[in-house]
Amino acid sequence: MAFECKVRCRDISQRKIGAILGYLNIILRTVVNFIYIPLLLYYIGKEEFGLYQLIGSLIAYFIVMDFGLSDMVVRFYVRYLTIKDDIGAENILAISRVIYIIISFVILTFGTVGYCFIPELFVDTMTNSELEEGLDIYLLLLLNFVAKILGMIYTAVINARQKFFFLRGLTCLQTIMEPMLAVVVLQVWPCAFSVAVVTTIVNVIIIVCRYIYAKKVLCVRIKYHYWNKELLHSAGHFMVMQVIVLVADMVFLKTNQVILGIISGTAMVAAYAIAANIQQAYMSLSCAISGVFLPHVTEMVAKKVDPVDLSALFIRIGRLQFFTLGLVASGFVIFGQEFVSLWAGDGFEDSYWIALLIMLPFTTDLIQNVGFAILQAMNRYGIRAAVQTLVGVINIVLAVPLGLKYGGIGCAAATGFCMFLGNGIGMSYCYAHYLHLQMGKFWRQILWILLRIAVLTFVIYGLNDFLPRDSGVFFAVKVIVYMAVYGSVVYFFCFNEYERSLCISWRKKA
Repeated sequence: MAFECKVRCRDISQRKIGAILGYLNIILRTVVNFIYIPLLLYYIGKEEFGLYQLIGSLIAYFIVMDFGLSDMVVRFYVRYLTIKDDIGAENILAISRVIYIIISFVILTFGTVGYCFIPELFVDTMTNSELEEGLDIYLLLLLNFVAKILGMIYTAVINARQKFFFLRGLTCLQTIMEPMLAVVVLQVWPCAFSVAVVTTIVNVIIIVCRYIYAKKVLCVRIKYHYWNKELLHSAGHFMVMQVIVLVADMVFLKTNQVILGIISGTAMVAAYAIAANIQQAYMSLSCAISGVFLPHVTEMVAKKVDPVDLSALFIRIGRLQFFTLGLVASGFVIFGQEFVSLWAGDGFEDSYWIALLIMLPFTTDLIQNVGFAILQAMNRYGIRAAVQTLVGVINIVLAVPLGLKYGGIGCAAATGFCMFLGNGIGMSYCYAHYLHLQMGKFWRQILWILLRIAVLTFVIYGLNDFLPRDSGVFFAVKVIVYMAVYGSVVYFFCFNEYERSLCISWRKKA
């Protein structure tokens, strides 16, 4: 009993460390991007930046060929560790490694086919030099992604073992290394291809570090023992559902940039990419907490805990996510236009509205992220797959005509509407109906918090109109003051006893 308590305390500590390092990485990435992206625009220009983002969006589609295997490895590996079946744990890793190798060959095959069609897709919106450089970037990023696929099994193992300090710490290191090395290289070779080279080199270094940690520190054994038909059937169903969800996610996150690249060119893609970077950082705030809970939720489901306990976890984490996202979303509403102007410079005015149209409705999805982990643990991910497929199709149907008429803002409006409709309302209904989670209680608490944050946002937005702009120092002062005001408001008017106790315990440790 004492040993189990010690293990449980250690796992909880690892989850806290993982969440803290997740937020540290977000802060680092935000600070780095605040410096790095303007430098990229300075060295390679708006069109080259748009070209790099566009090719990156094309490569991102190959993420679906991971087939959700990483989450599947975590899920089954944790299950075997929970019941102390070492042979089963070794076997699932061996089978997964074979599948990863097969996936790598599939990616190379489809990637080669895609390479042949790029000139035809963008012949009307790119120059010959842009097409040539784009093809070179495409090949390099394709190889980069294949290397990442082959190394994913070690990432999954480290995640399943809940070694978040190493995993998130290495991510923080990558966040710093990549832009620093890129700036050095851009001094000599200022082009988008140089950025792709740096990305590939850093990625390979990180993969090697994860491999060494998994093999030498965790002493992970990967050995084939038997052909498990039941396991493969369950895994196959899970992977198919994951692919559908990932395709739909790519529709939301990347398709708009491809559509704009075809109909408008790289300059419009650059404006949308600025907003996408903001949205990506915003999404990471939510994932920093929920991402460390998949192993824990899997354990709870394996032990068949009551839905009331899962609801309590869902509500507790959702509230914490909403407080964090509420700070960023309300702050962006107030200071976003000034931020984009100071950060990216002139020519990116639309980026504020594009980011806002996606961020606000996306919030309804992000604060329910723990629900994804519950669906995965229960092997009911088909629910999310069905919802995502429907709204993904609607998004494409709306984004093309709206993009033709209103550019990036039209595409963002289509995506925001679909996110709110499917990821917000649709998934909330599914959690209540199929998982029996207390979603009514959850949304009552969220709306109660939202009302107070909305009033604060309205007041500060009005006051900001009377304050000076176009000064980086004064902008930073305003943001810091707003953070303090926001923190005070939510602490005294929104926090419950549990959330206040967290603040007190963190203050004592500090």
